[in-house]
Amino acid sequence: MNAAIIGATGLVGQHLLQKLIDCGRYRHIWVLGRTPPALIHPSLVFTATRLNQLPLLTPPFAIDHSFCTLGTTIKQAGSQAAFVAVDQRGAIDFVTLCDAKYSAVVTALGADANSKVFYNRVKGETEVALQQWAHDGQKQLQCFQPSLLLGKRKQSRLAEDIGQTLLPLLAPFMFGQWAKYRPIHAVQVAEAIVHFSANIHTGSGSYATTIDNAAMLALANANTCKPTQ
Repeated sequence: MNAAIIGATGLVGQHLLQKLIDCGRYRHIWVLGRTPPALIHPSLVFTATRLNQLPLLTPPFAIDHSFCTLGTTIKQAGSQAAFVAVDQRGAIDFVTLCDAKYSAVVTALGADANSKVFYNRVKGETEVALQQWAHDGQKQLQCFQPSLLLGKRKQSRLAEDIGQTLLPLLAPFMFGQWAKYRPIHAVQVAEAIVHFSANIHTGSGSYATTIDNAAMLALANANTCKPTQ
């Protein structure tokens, strides 16, 4: 099989790329981005591109599984329109470009196309668009909805830095309806994506599913290898 990934230099993406290599399921892994990943491996095929160029590209080989870990903030993007161009248009263009039998897309906890919160609404609208695409094309799609991501970013995000300090201290006390908001390590999200992608059954008729934060945490808790990142 062959895979494709975009966002491979990000917090989740860098872990996911390593795990896609380590799992040994893919003969070739097409990596798209502005800069090449730090990893060097014979299976990797890198294409330098900007998001607005995605519709002009042609995959170098047939893609079986595609993985999208794109994510930014309005502050980093510079405007709401620029945020939509990354987190929505970029994700949709990448998935449709790859046209894979299975696609995994990282969105966010609280994604809701009807939300009054701009961030959540954009994430939700992205999910709805991709779910419709998957259904129409009889493709398999999984949307992963993590809570606050733990891990070291290349670029600091003040609000997340504060959250990474405080929420892990509060996590043991987050029960019931608050349990889903527990923070999760980026490497655990990557592990969940690799796990669920390995257990997908193409042609099963269930075209779009959501993997929520609780499911990813449950998988991480069942894993005896705890992250140290």
